[in-house]
Amino acid sequence: MAVEEIPSPAAANMAGESKITFGDKGLVNLTMALRGLGANKLRAFLTMLGVIIGVGAVIIAIAIGQGSRAAVAASLQKLGTNVLTVFPGQQRSGGVSQGLGSTNTMVLADADAILKDCPSVARVSPQVNKNAQVKYKANNTNTSIYGTGVDYPIISNHPIADGRYITKADIHSNARVAVLGSTASTNLFDTQNPVGRTVQIAGQSFKVVGLLQSKGGQGFRNPDDGVYVPISTAMRRLFGLKNIQTITCQARTETLMTQAQTEIDTVMRRQHKIASDGNPDFIIFNQADLAQAQNAQQDTFSSLITYLAVVSLVVGGIGIMNIMLVSVTERTREIGVRKAIGAKRKDILTQFLLEALLLSLVGGLLGVAMGIGGAQLVQIKNGWTIVIQPQTVLLAFSFSAVVGVFFGFYPAFKASQMNPIEALRYE
Repeated sequence: MAVEEIPSPAAANMAGESKITFGDKGLVNLTMALRGLGANKLRAFLTMLGVIIGVGAVIIAIAIGQGSRAAVAASLQKLGTNVLTVFPGQQRSGGVSQGLGSTNTMVLADADAILKDCPSVARVSPQVNKNAQVKYKANNTNTSIYGTGVDYPIISNHPIADGRYITKADIHSNARVAVLGSTASTNLFDTQNPVGRTVQIAGQSFKVVGLLQSKGGQGFRNPDDGVYVPISTAMRRLFGLKNIQTITCQARTETLMTQAQTEIDTVMRRQHKIASDGNPDFIIFNQADLAQAQNAQQDTFSSLITYLAVVSLVVGGIGIMNIMLVSVTERTREIGVRKAIGAKRKDILTQFLLEALLLSLVGGLLGVAMGIGGAQLVQIKNGWTIVIQPQTVLLAFSFSAVVGVFFGFYPAFKASQMNPIEALRYE
């Protein structure tokens, strides 16, 4: 008669353990983690606050920074692409600067020389401007009168909407023709088409030959609220000027901006008989330098807020570690019971790591919602340009997960190292 073999308890445990899959263990650990967090919902939420604020602040800061860059780029696009502007220099008296434009020796011949002798410069437009009264029948407005060259619309990215712009023939003959900005046209003609009509500028009759497209204001200057006339007409017929106020130059490409600036400097020094090592009586303004300076300021601002947000995330991570340590202490008997019924160290480690990770992930999701909502609120409230990029959101969310794992590891490791017998005796 065969004797039935009875498996030992150790063998039974091994057989039962072999039936528990990795997925089952993961589900058990996740369930235990969720129960642990659910037991203290308010404490869990308060723990997540640091992560929520940190992630939200990162997204808002980067969105504002990227939006500022986009706004600067759009503003420079309005001013025109590849543009360099030559201004009169500064006069000094007793070592004291009198300010930009205090000495003006620039003349029309300088603009002609730049166009002729600077291979990297494609277009040039000399310019003067003053305010004057403009009338059409019973309507009148005091606005800026701009004397420009023929290439102003191309250089300044201010195209014609109707009619034509000033021609070389208009400049050579000091013609009394005018082109209106959109705002100036509305002030004088309301909804009527101004092309072909005659307006009075400073008491002189000018025929309107064109209408410019609306461009939008640029700080204190609004090119839409202006009247544009030939440079020669403005200087000789209207204002009695001998010197021009600016020379706007367009480089052939963006990569030639620096070379064009060097060529302009050389030509202007030759025109004004200034040595290469002498103090120039002009200043060359490069839009690329403006963009670089403004972007540097925005980078500094964004970096400052981002650092503060990262500190907030770290503080949030410390909060997670602190609460997890408290939780481990409070649940010592639970840990002992789990170990007594077969839970291994890695199971306890995984359970508490999951709790820390869940805190940070949920906090990260709420932080993303706060960041996107906050950025939209800033845009609506202040009228700022805001750019939220998906990679920014992903980066902030991923960092919150890293914070959770990093700061949650020590409490989880401490829990996994507990002696089950000592844990069961804990009161």
